Amino acid sequence: SELVFSLCEHFGVEVIIINASEDSTFEEDLANDVIEIVTVFSARLYGSRSDENKQVMERLQEVAKELSP
Repeated sequence: SELVFSLCEHFGVEVIIINASEDSTFEEDLANDVIEIVTVFSARLYGSRSDENKQVMERLQEVAKELSP
């Protein structure tokens, strides 16, 4: 658990635990937290790649228009 929080701190991500219940075990809570963290980082990664790809495609289209007669 401490490793996960230090990883988040390294990337400047604040982790807020909400709706904590006493019914689940520590291991279940940890697994759920790790899954949510990986989901957030994945969404950010793919989102930024998508934006970069969009910008590259727009620039390529501009260059193609400039080169066409």
